[in-house]
Amino acid sequence: MELDEPTSYEWDWLRVLDELRDSPAIDVLNEAREGIDLLAEDSAFDDLAEWEGIEIGTEPRSAYIRFSQLGSQWRTVAPYPALAGEFRLTPLPLAVHEESPEFPSSLYSDEQRELATGFRVIDSSPFTGTGSFVALRLQPGVGNPEVWFSDHRTNTLWQMDLDYRQYVDTLRLTKGVFDWQHLFTEAPLDDVEFPGTAADLQVMLEVLPTVFAHHDYAPLHTQLAERLR
Repeated sequence: MELDEPTSYEWDWLRVLDELRDSPAIDVLNEAREGIDLLAEDSAFDDLAEWEGIEIGTEPRSAYIRFSQLGSQWRTVAPYPALAGEFRLTPLPLAVHEESPEFPSSLYSDEQRELATGFRVIDSSPFTGTGSFVALRLQPGVGNPEVWFSDHRTNTLWQMDLDYRQYVDTLRLTKGVFDWQHLFTEAPLDDVEFPGTAADLQVMLEVLPTVFAHHDYAPLHTQLAERLR
């Protein structure tokens, strides 16, 4: 296989874009579908270990894409309930060498800003411009990095109960529905800071299994039930 040809895993991600674009229930507003970036390769992890003393384990390295940009911004159309989402994946070998995102001192505590120095953004929503994103937290001695969700509404950082491989696998199911990440955080969904989040997650799990019936959403139904207990 040529280096600039997609792997079977990358074809799976291209099919995610196709599923959205081909569905009569979905209006794709914007799409990012760019070519293979040949700099997105395993040697980037070796450089990270040599330069910063951070070694990424085999599990995260088994599930990254190499497209320079891959993502979609979409919404449902009538008669389906209103639902919208966006994702934009950054190739993991490139993300680990990016700078950490900035957190204004007026909005975030010193503790949060210190925590975020290890953040490297892996998923964001630039078309919508929500300001929320998902990042890995790089730390020496941690081969399977933590995954964190930065929620712009509350200016709060939430650790997710998923690792990188689990995150991207779940993203393929949710298609980037806004705030799906809170299925796997400890955010208090009954709090006034999260108006409508629980209802939106319920709508997500009503609509997506209907639109994408060939996928198994049962684990997400179970997760939502646990979060609403």
